[in-house]
Amino acid sequence: MENKYFCSIVKLLETIENTQTKNMAKAAKIIADTIKKDGIIYTFGAGHSHSVAVENFHRSGCPACISAVLNETLAFMPCAHAATDFERLEGLSPIILKRHNMQKGSCIIIISNSGRNPAGIDAALYAKQKGLKVIVITAAKAHAQTKSRHSSGKMLRNCADVVLDNCCTKQETGLKLNGKDVAPVSTIAGAALINSVIYQACELLAKQGFKIPLYLSSNDGGDNNNAALAEKYKSRILHLV
Repeated sequence: MENKYFCSIVKLLETIENTQTKNMAKAAKIIADTIKKDGIIYTFGAGHSHSVAVENFHRSGCPACISAVLNETLAFMPCAHAATDFERLEGLSPIILKRHNMQKGSCIIIISNSGRNPAGIDAALYAKQKGLKVIVITAAKAHAQTKSRHSSGKMLRNCADVVLDNCCTKQETGLKLNGKDVAPVSTIAGAALINSVIYQACELLAKQGFKIPLYLSSNDGGDNNNAALAEKYKSRILHLV
């Protein structure tokens, strides 16, 4: 392989597999248990981590019980600088999450490369208060000495039941160019982790003979299947319909 960026991605994925396999299995078990209990799998991320949070939401090949926490203030709307300020604003996430009526028996996957900002930490603490299991995707090793911006002093990894290290750097990049960090990789790493653990959860359920509520492609005959699933979950997934 000659493409330098592709090589950096392959190396990163190999590192994730070599170091995170056990924790991925733990996360998959939590997700499988959530699906079996007819719970909801919430996903939460601010800024670029929002891309990973929406990766599996209302998507072909994914469980219909996934509920992405969508909020304009944390997703670069109306502007990127405001989103950064809101991510650092303590107390905002619980206000957003209250609208989702979280219940015990569900779980949440929270994505944040640094794991230091109040948005993610507040989300984790709120979810735990509601009885949810918390899975986080973060650059845990890279930010081992990073100070929290939350008043509790906690990092996101300190609020989790399972930590999945995306094995990225503080800069979230994979290459150097003229001494500068370039070529972001954290979104790909996060997407790989969340897709992997959700697949592993489905694999566990399939082995048990459990019927998984999967969306099918709406461009390949899945409309009836998807409409039935939407009807089942529309009262419990805030941004579904």
